[in-house]
Amino acid sequence: MASRVRGGLAALFLVVATIGSAGAAEPTTMVRVVLLDMTAVASGGAGVGMMGYGPGMMGPWGAGPGGGMMGYGQGMMGPWGPGPGGGGMMGGGMGMMGHGMMAVRADRDSVPAGTITFDVTNWSRSVVHELIVVAVDSATAPLPYDYNSWRVVEDQIVRAGDSGELSPSASKTLELKLAPGTYLLICNVAGHYAAGMALPLTVTP
Repeated sequence: MASRVRGGLAALFLVVATIGSAGAAEPTTMVRVVLLDMTAVASGGAGVGMMGYGPGMMGPWGAGPGGGMMGYGQGMMGPWGPGPGGGGMMGGGMGMMGHGMMAVRADRDSVPAGTITFDVTNWSRSVVHELIVVAVDSATAPLPYDYNSWRVVEDQIVRAGDSGELSPSASKTLELKLAPGTYLLICNVAGHYAAGMALPLTVTP
């Protein structure tokens, strides 16, 4: 009798352990992404210090000491990466908006391979944007472009996923499983890629 009880308990433990391991959530990496244009800047945004001299709007996202979003700290990302020198997140020609009138910005430029959760927000006050994650061989090579439609030719790129169009001030979470490699985060609403909405992301092994 005792052996049967012990055997039953062992079988129950095995079932519970199997269910627990199967139900365990796979680790995920969060990347916060904002889609920007001049209306987001002109409106003053939603955070403290966006246009001023206090802590930057994005907190630890790169506003320099004493510099708000348009202050005088180190640039957050520049046109393709960390901006050397000045400008806070906006100024100096190397800040948050880079050299274009629109931009994609993220709180990190490198993530480990696996499940990546993109928390995407359209900061524009009047313009629809989208996020498309594109696998590329080189972050600096231009994507195939149709100058008649003012869009990247999507059937000639490797799309890892997209958010769909986001209305002004809208947010969406996008979960993707990404292999190691180089990716571009772009907006392909007509004219937006050419206006500066492309940002590299490296996925490490």
